[in-house]
Amino acid sequence: MKLNQVNQEIIMLGDDAIGRGAIEAGISLATSYPGTPATQILEYIAHNFDGEVEWAVNEKVSLETAIGASYAGKRALCSMKHVGLNVASDALMTAAYLGIKGGLVLAVSDDPSAYSSQNEQDSRFYAKFAKIPCLEPCDSQEAKDMTIMAFELSEKMGLPVMLRTVTRICHAYSPVRLGTVREQNPLLLRKDPANMIAVPSNVLRCHRNLIEKQEGLRIWGEKSGLNRTFKNGRKKGIIACGIGYVYAKEYGPEYAILKISYYPFAETLIKDFVEGLEEIWVLEEGEPFMEEIARRYSTKVKGKISGEISITGELGPDVLSEYIPDWNTGQRSYMPSKPLPARPPVLCPGCPHSKLYTALKAVKPTFTAGDIGCYTLGANPPYQIVDTCLCMGAGISKAAGISKQGVKRVAAVIGDSTFIHSGIPALINAVYNKANILVLILDNSAVAMTGNQPTPLTGITAKGEEGGKISLEELCRSCGVNSIEVVDPFEVEKTKAILKEKLDAQGVNVVISRRPCVFVTRRLAKMRRKAITHIHPEKRAQ
Repeated sequence: MKLNQVNQEIIMLGDDAIGRGAIEAGISLATSYPGTPATQILEYIAHNFDGEVEWAVNEKVSLETAIGASYAGKRALCSMKHVGLNVASDALMTAAYLGIKGGLVLAVSDDPSAYSSQNEQDSRFYAKFAKIPCLEPCDSQEAKDMTIMAFELSEKMGLPVMLRTVTRICHAYSPVRLGTVREQNPLLLRKDPANMIAVPSNVLRCHRNLIEKQEGLRIWGEKSGLNRTFKNGRKKGIIACGIGYVYAKEYGPEYAILKISYYPFAETLIKDFVEGLEEIWVLEEGEPFMEEIARRYSTKVKGKISGEISITGELGPDVLSEYIPDWNTGQRSYMPSKPLPARPPVLCPGCPHSKLYTALKAVKPTFTAGDIGCYTLGANPPYQIVDTCLCMGAGISKAAGISKQGVKRVAAVIGDSTFIHSGIPALINAVYNKANILVLILDNSAVAMTGNQPTPLTGITAKGEEGGKISLEELCRSCGVNSIEVVDPFEVEKTKAILKEKLDAQGVNVVISRRPCVFVTRRLAKMRRKAITHIHPEKRAQ
């Protein structure tokens, strides 16, 4: 165990604090699929925990693996970004019915302003939908502490528990006091078919049990003290959720504050707070989840529904500045003196995708269906060759759908990790239904967009150890494709010729563009140089 400085206060990233909280809570397993802003949670655990740590092939598999560990009586943390929860929701909904054994915490990171995501969805709705509790911290200390509390609540109620954070929590530093590390739960795997098998004869009873647990969840929340009121006779108030509480405190003693950090709760909490207030603001990242409740009990509520606060993008500490006199004067101004220049994302210098797109653009496909990853930047100048991007794995499916309408020379572009994540079923479906498409798999030996995490194709685990290695060619071949070609995108003319041939061919044809990300290459080179320094001079010539 590293970082074992109990009772020491250190500055920690929010993601790292969640990882530390999970370790202190006595986890036996941590699972995830890389996704900003949640990626660093598992990376921290991988570097500071001696137990099992896994990058899964997708979020659904990640959560199912964590549920398996829970069934064995162990504590498990499953982390992902908000859109990953869409993928994992199938397992989550039924796991809430069946319940868990060892503590199971689902750390979900939302991305207001969609800095590195395809939407801004609010994961609190999933918690409400699944009827599971949700904790929402406002800083790194709360992120650590609430992770521990979430495990305790999970085992007390026999339910998965969500820890909802946002980008500004995940990627900001603040002080954290380290605690002791709890012993891991003993192995306790018992067969319990009535609560482990989701068949009609069980699920109706399990659903009733889940509904009956809701009152216990509300009572736990009241006793926890996570939701707190700071009123003291003020006539104006702010209902602040998660990081909104940090922003609310910027506005000084003029406002009463209701800090919301836990769901579900009795709505009398809101009703009692708004009573007698002349003005109520609701500060919450995401949708007007709390604001809708507040409006049931007061006509003085302001926020996203009435348009004072934008429903898109992040809040920021100056969210109410235009409504408070003299806020943008003196030292309290957060506005830069000059607007920052626009910096649209681009492919890195030396990126192999740039050469592949040069070749693809030259052969002029009718339409190119893209996917989620670095290669989505092929939609931008100077390439402008990617025509659509929806969600993980959708490129192949969309290309097949377009081709089935009689469109010829349709291409799909997908990355190696995304292909493993959700592209395989789409490829099988395209073969089964006899689509005529070219599938380009851009294999750069990493999940490059989120920081070069390894994949099953590299044979390296989350801890940097040797794992099982999967052959991309054999996977595609087993899916029944018409042909498979492997190209080095830096051989542009050869790549052009192969792309042109396969675009004009019938059936589902796969071209694998294989060259490591430049950062992977640099890391491997650094490792080799380090290894060379340990060679004995007298043995160098042998």
